[in-house]
Amino acid sequence: MNRLRWPQKLAISTGALLVVWGVAGFFVTGFSSFAGSSDTWILWLRVNPLQNTIHVVLGAALVLAAPRLKALSGVGLLTALLFLVVFGLGLSRYDDEVVNFLNVNPGSNALHLLAGFAALAAAQGAAWCRQCDRVAALKTV
Repeated sequence: MNRLRWPQKLAISTGALLVVWGVAGFFVTGFSSFAGSSDTWILWLRVNPLQNTIHVVLGAALVLAAPRLKALSGVGLLTALLFLVVFGLGLSRYDDEVVNFLNVNPGSNALHLLAGFAALAAAQGAAWCRQCDRVAALKTV
């Protein structure tokens, strides 16, 4: 862990937190009402199996991409985009005509926003580290 740079550590910690949160969500929700609205809570966040799946898949993607900076740049950017879209969908659920298929509440929206920005920071940090490595390699030649 000492050889990892800060974007890699951020991606691993964010991804691991999301995976743990998603797996814990499956223990509470099971697979019933996959994309439905329910009163299933973990701490202060409402969950459903669709949201749990999103957390596990995107969290695992961050953890698996973390060892390579180039992979982390792309996966982190895609993960950030998806979480920010999920955040936007969560905001639209407050309209009475929109079905709450993600079963979100303000706490869930905050988690999605923070995860999106953490993934974006990891992606941008990985790109920055790669650029620094290229400059350092040119200086040694």
